[in-house]
Amino acid sequence: MNTEIPAQAMKDYGLRFLGFRRGTGLPTYIAGMVTSCHPDEGRRDRTVALDDPDRVSKANADWFELATECGLFSVDRQFLLSISMPRPDAVDDTDVEGVWGLVELMDDWDIMGAGCAVGVTGSRYGCPAFVMSALDGSVFVQGTLWQDSIGTAALPNPQRVRSLRDIAVLSVGKPYRTAAENEDTLAWLAR
Repeated sequence: MNTEIPAQAMKDYGLRFLGFRRGTGLPTYIAGMVTSCHPDEGRRDRTVALDDPDRVSKANADWFELATECGLFSVDRQFLLSISMPRPDAVDDTDVEGVWGLVELMDDWDIMGAGCAVGVTGSRYGCPAFVMSALDGSVFVQGTLWQDSIGTAALPNPQRVRSLRDIAVLSVGKPYRTAAENEDTLAWLAR
């Protein structure tokens, strides 16, 4: 996998790309289901209205606060960020899977603005669409665009959430899952 493209893109918004990580035992597609979980399952949210002129700076502050509170960062401010990559047997560039990238948060960063604008943490400036995990999988964090707001949702202890475990069980071995996704899913279910 080419590491130059994500490394170049990420430095412009305050992440240092340290390489791809496969075989983490953390399925990216499960981490991307945080917003489908209920607050009773442990989900915590921070949102900012779309019409707020300071939405990007507020959403950045909310992301950092929630990520810190929930334990996303290692002592070196490292975490995993899902990066869309072509599947091994892809026929075109729309057939992608999430692959974890190990990243380090720098002192000057802009996840919700510049990161979204380059298409790594979102679809355009101020429109987040990202999936993150602590290195040990103890928390999943998802950035999203709602109908009237943008925000961050965090889910501590995702391995304890029954709805996610049920989805993982049903997903193993499906033709749309890669061998790597199946391996990560089985390892995650064994936690």
